[in-house]
Amino acid sequence: MSLMQTNHIFKDIKTLIEQTKQNVAIKVNSALTLMYWQIGKYINSEILNNNRADYGKEIVQTLSEQLTKEYGKGYTKRNLENMIKFAQTFPDIQIVHSLSAKLTWTHFKQIIYIDKPLKRDFYIGMLKIEWS
Repeated sequence: MSLMQTNHIFKDIKTLIEQTKQNVAIKVNSALTLMYWQIGKYINSEILNNNRADYGKEIVQTLSEQLTKEYGKGYTKRNLENMIKFAQTFPDIQIVHSLSAKLTWTHFKQIIYIDKPLKRDFYIGMLKIEWS
């Protein structure tokens, strides 16, 4: 086998490895995003009863401390609040599932604080184009 053939095989395998890594990263991001949505929905419906009662905020703080101790800093009170806002902003899991293939959790954290749905949809469209 010539050096030229070996280089061609190497490039093909390298491309396969890079594509697989990218696909895995997208799937992991999507799974984490869906988990964050589910956590937010659960806290919102089961703990906060879809409102912002003061006792609910205390429970969120305690829950944050427990989760942070067990799983690390990704479960701070602020992050849990982002998850709750995420589930409130996007109540349909099918939409979240579809968008999570293109958008990262960081994108969602920015989008959920855009109050106007039309403006939010515009930014989502722009981000989807950017990621294509």
